[in-house]
Amino acid sequence: MSDTRSSEKEPWGYRWRSSTFFILGCITIALFAETFLYDFIVPILPYILEQRNGVDPDDIQKLTYQILTVYGVVLVFSGPFIGQWADKAKTRRTPLIISLAVSIVGTVILAASTHLYGVFIGRILQAIGGTGAWIVGMATIRDSIDAKDIGKAFGFALGCSNMGALAGPVLSGLLLEYSGYWMTWTSVLLVLALDIVMRCIMVEKKKAQPEFVKDTDGCRYPVGEPREDSALLSDSSVESYDATERPHDKKQPDLSTIEFYKLVLSQRGVIIGLSASVVYASMLASYSTTIPAHVKIAFGWGSGPTGILFAAMQAPAIVMSPLCGWLRDVVGTRKPATAGYAILAILLFLLGAADQEQFPWAASRESMIATYVVAVVGIGLATDLTSSVAICEITCKLPQ
Repeated sequence: MSDTRSSEKEPWGYRWRSSTFFILGCITIALFAETFLYDFIVPILPYILEQRNGVDPDDIQKLTYQILTVYGVVLVFSGPFIGQWADKAKTRRTPLIISLAVSIVGTVILAASTHLYGVFIGRILQAIGGTGAWIVGMATIRDSIDAKDIGKAFGFALGCSNMGALAGPVLSGLLLEYSGYWMTWTSVLLVLALDIVMRCIMVEKKKAQPEFVKDTDGCRYPVGEPREDSALLSDSSVESYDATERPHDKKQPDLSTIEFYKLVLSQRGVIIGLSASVVYASMLASYSTTIPAHVKIAFGWGSGPTGILFAAMQAPAIVMSPLCGWLRDVVGTRKPATAGYAILAILLFLLGAADQEQFPWAASRESMIATYVVAVVGIGLATDLTSSVAICEITCKLPQ
C-alpha cells in the first residue's frame, strides 16, 4: 500500500530530476546562459551603436564603457536585494525563472532598440536578470553540494560559465558578419529559453528529500502520512517513537539581515575575498570595454577577429576552472589568488604595451600581434586562479 501511495505522489523522473548531477547541470546551464549573454554583446556593440542608433564613431568607445559599466553598477546595488528576496522565497525555482525571464525581456528591448535609452534599459534589465540567475544558481549549488566538495563544484560551474563567455563573442561576431543582425540575436534567445525549460524540469534536492521518508524496513512513506510506529494521538506535542532529536539535526537559527552582514563583515578572510572579487570583476569589465576598441584602432580588426580573440582568452578557463577549484579545496584560496594576481600584473602590462614602439616586441606588426595574442591567452590561463575567492570564503566560514 505504501508503494502505491508513493507512486501516486512521486513526480515523474523524481530520482534523476532531484539528483546532484542533474541539479549541477541545470545551474551550470543557467550560468552559461548569463555569461553567454554578458559577453555576447561585446563584439557587436559598435555595430549596434553606429548602425542602428546613429552614434558618431568618435563616441563609440565612451558609450561602450558606459553601457558595460551600467551592468556592473546595477549588479552591485541590486545584488543584496535580490539575495534577500531569493532567501525568503519558498523555493529557488521561482526567483531563477523570473530572473531568466527578465533577461529575455531585456535582450529583446536591447536588440530592437533604435534609440540609446532603449539600449541602456535593455542592458539594465539584463543586469538584473543576470544577477538573479547567478545568486540563485550559486545558492542552489551550495544547498546541494557537501562543503568538502564546494571548490570543485564551483570550479566546474565556473568552467561551464566560461564556455558561455567563450561562445558568446565568437557566435555574435561571426553571425553578425555572415548571417545578419536578427539571426545573431536569435541564438541568445534560444539559449535563454532552453535554460528556462531545464529549470522547470529540475526538482530541488532540499525540497525533494522531505517529501518521502524511509522506515527501518525499507518502505518509503510520504511525509505527513500515518505510519505503524506513529503515536496514536495526533496532537502536535506528541512525537513518533523514532523521532528522538539528534544534535546534528538541529536547525541553525535564522539570522536577520543586519546580523548576517555583521557576521560577514567580521570575517577577515571574507573581506579580503570580497576585495579580490571586486578586482577580478573590474579586470573582466575592462577587457570587454577596451579590447574591441583597441584592436580596431591598432590592428584594424572587425567583429569576427575580435570574437575569436575573446575565444582565445576564455578557452583556457574551461580547463583551468575545475583544476583551480580542486586546488582551492586542497590548499585554500590565498596561495592560488596571490599567484594569479602576480602573473596577471605582468600580462596586463604586456597587453597594454604590445603596440608601443619603444619596446623590442613592437618592431613589426607581426610581433605586435603575437605579443598581444600571447598576453590574452596568458590572461585566460591565469584569471581562474583569482576567481570565486569570495564565494568559497563565505560558503566555508558562515553557518548553514
